Amino acid sequence: MLFKKKAPKIVTIDGKKIELQPKPGLNLFKPKAKPAQKPVQEKPAEMKAAQTKVEQPVLKEKPQPQKAAQETQPTPKPQPQIQPQPAVQKQEQPKQQPQVPKEKPIPMPKLQHKGGRSNMPGFLGTYIQKQTLKHRNLEIPLKQHNIAATLEQFIERMFMAALLMTFIIGIMLLLLLLRIGIIPAGAVVLALAVSYLVYQIAFNTFINFPLRKEETLSRNIERDILFATRDMIISLRSGMTLYNAIVSISTGYGDASKEFAKITERAQIGMSLEEAIDRTITESKNQSFRRIMLQASASIKAGADIVAALQTITDQLSQERIIALRRYGQRLNAIAMFYMLFGVILPSMGIAILAILTTFISIFVVNSSVLEAALVGIVFLQLIFLQMIRRSRPVFAM
Repeated sequence: MLFKKKAPKIVTIDGKKIELQPKPGLNLFKPKAKPAQKPVQEKPAEMKAAQTKVEQPVLKEKPQPQKAAQETQPTPKPQPQIQPQPAVQKQEQPKQQPQVPKEKPIPMPKLQHKGGRSNMPGFLGTYIQKQTLKHRNLEIPLKQHNIAATLEQFIERMFMAALLMTFIIGIMLLLLLLRIGIIPAGAVVLALAVSYLVYQIAFNTFINFPLRKEETLSRNIERDILFATRDMIISLRSGMTLYNAIVSISTGYGDASKEFAKITERAQIGMSLEEAIDRTITESKNQSFRRIMLQASASIKAGADIVAALQTITDQLSQERIIALRRYGQRLNAIAMFYMLFGVILPSMGIAILAILTTFISIFVVNSSVLEAALVGIVFLQLIFLQMIRRSRPVFAM
């Protein structure tokens, strides 16, 4: 039969069974494969060629709108999107400024400690507050000198002392002018003018008391600092350490020993010796002490010979003091000449000449009141010259 399927044959070769497939029979209903396969194989190649030809121009044309889009995109990008941010910050800053405690440290409330507010009414209280703000630099000296008063209390006390002194001097001057024979109105005006000058001088002198105390302390240190340094050099040469040498001179040299005692106290607390020296240098007001200890601190940090450095700075200070003593001798000659002229010759000869002239020209009569006024003026002049000599005199010793 045409449509009967043949069975496969089995052949044994060397003990192996091999199955042989039968030849396919005649199939009238099977379509031919060859003519169908040719167009299927050719069509993809033609389609690929056609697709490449079609896609090439498309690829060339596609980047163009992208480039155009990229070129056009930067122009709209710089929009005012960043501008509102600083605007918002500027609006927020003024809102935060009132919250910042910049206005809190008002000077007046800081000065109002327990009992520190001025009790003076009206104009006097306002005047005390203005002077307090003007002399804020006195707060640190008041603490350093252990003055148990706030700045406002201190200024109020100095104001009262200056006012009392001005009142006493004004009354005495007014009585003296009236006794001389000056018109009461003129005597009152003259007494008020002199009293105002006395008040200004007295108030400025009293108010600067802490600063003058610092100057006095510096002068006292200057008196003994050279001797203390020489003692420290001798201790270092004998083999003693720097700390033990400073401890040895922390007593026996007055105010200079107090400065060295500050170094030992800080070293005992736990500071290093270098740090204690540097801290004391910053607080000291005496230039000689600062120069000596700066040289010692620099020698410690550099690892140099401390004895040689201290000996060098001591020799420099000695030379400077010799020069200062020579200048004082020259200045004293000028002061002595002016003292003899205005303190001795002019008062004695002036009174004698006025007594002779008044006998010929009746301007005024030289009586006991005029002599008393001249005596007061001479005493005042003597005090001025004594103060000048005292100020110009060196306090140190060689």
